[in-house]
Amino acid sequence: MLDIRRRFWPLIGLCTLVATLVLALMPAEKTLGQIIKLVYLHGALSRAGMIGFWAAALAGAAYLIRPNLRALRWSQALLWSGCGFWLAHFIVSMPATRLTWGPWIAWGEPRVTMTLQVAAAGLIVIAVTWLVDSGRFTAVANLLLGLTVFFLIERTGVLRHPLDPIGTSPSSTLRLVYLFLMLPIVASMFLVAWRLTAAAVLRRDASELEVSAESMNAKGRGKS
Repeated sequence: MLDIRRRFWPLIGLCTLVATLVLALMPAEKTLGQIIKLVYLHGALSRAGMIGFWAAALAGAAYLIRPNLRALRWSQALLWSGCGFWLAHFIVSMPATRLTWGPWIAWGEPRVTMTLQVAAAGLIVIAVTWLVDSGRFTAVANLLLGLTVFFLIERTGVLRHPLDPIGTSPSSTLRLVYLFLMLPIVASMFLVAWRLTAAAVLRRDASELEVSAESMNAKGRGKS
């Protein structure tokens, strides 16, 4: 666990540096100009959030098939990390929306409504599973949330928001740049989940040591 804590910040720093360099060096787009960098960052954070939700669902399904604390901890950590990156993508989308469409939040856009619905659902699941504190309940909730996110994304239409502006871009350079940007950001999402998982293990170990110490103290008092 100490090894994880030592490696976390250097790895996060490396991912941040790579993403920053990609954004700094990427070419401007003929229509959006430099605003395209915000759009790409928004898209990469969105993908990282989606992957976090889906990975949490898979880990939850693994726990239901064969219960073990490692799968459960990863499911919880991936949900927290995925939800955080999903919220970050919404925050980054606000200045991009302002600069391209005028308002900070395009309330009438179905994709914006879907984004807020997913964020709210993620936060609710995190809060409820923390209160219930049941492994099976958490695994089922994370699995259902991942499926819900998938169907919402697949079924939500668009008005002004392009459905897949990067994937359908005629520029192979911009598509390649987006891939180079998405890789360190998705890696950062998994690194955050990794760190959260390690923190959960440390809390469990500390709790077990505390219980063991109390038990030994109780035995000592009994003997005296």
